Amino acid sequence: MGTLQDHDATRRWFDLLAPGYDAVVPSLFWPESLQQAALDRIDLEPTDRVLDIGCGTGETIDQLRSDVSAVHGLDLSQPQLETAADKAELEDACFIRGDARTLPYADETFDCVVSVGSILYWSAPAETLREAHRVTKQGGEILVLGFNRRSLSWWNPVQNVQDGVAETLFFRYDREEGTELFLKAGWTDPTHEVTGPVWGPNLVIATTARNAES
Repeated sequence: MGTLQDHDATRRWFDLLAPGYDAVVPSLFWPESLQQAALDRIDLEPTDRVLDIGCGTGETIDQLRSDVSAVHGLDLSQPQLETAADKAELEDACFIRGDARTLPYADETFDCVVSVGSILYWSAPAETLREAHRVTKQGGEILVLGFNRRSLSWWNPVQNVQDGVAETLFFRYDREEGTELFLKAGWTDPTHEVTGPVWGPNLVIATTARNAES
């Protein structure tokens, strides 16, 4: 398990990052164009309710707010949530501090669940995905963006160093591992797209899956 997959370590890390998070992290790892391309893969209706797990400072919610009727953001870090809540453009969003392993919502509350980058820090990914499945309505969808477990590169030693560091810190998965993980958590039809920022076009894996209707 990666060092930052520890619950308390994750909270402390993001509490520390909160003041400068918006200036560095989204544009470096999760640029708006990358997130929008991933969001375009899910079917959202104007009346949908969406939950953003690990919402951070609300960057993904900002992209969702004009497309759906209600967006809820959950995060471990109170400073991150305070930054999000202070943004005037997010005044209609609902924010709550909570643990993704035990989501504080009733069964089938949301039409869709999204999570951008948060899975890197989950101590129990399958357990968290099962919770996301529980709070998603039948027929609803999930979108998760994480780090792709890349193969060793014979021509790019910098990438190998990056991946070596990532292995010590984060949870990562490839297409095969992702399919097994999402199916194990109860989701159906998982599909994956390898993508990434300009400097790492295969760094990110975007997974969509569905809560099958009975």
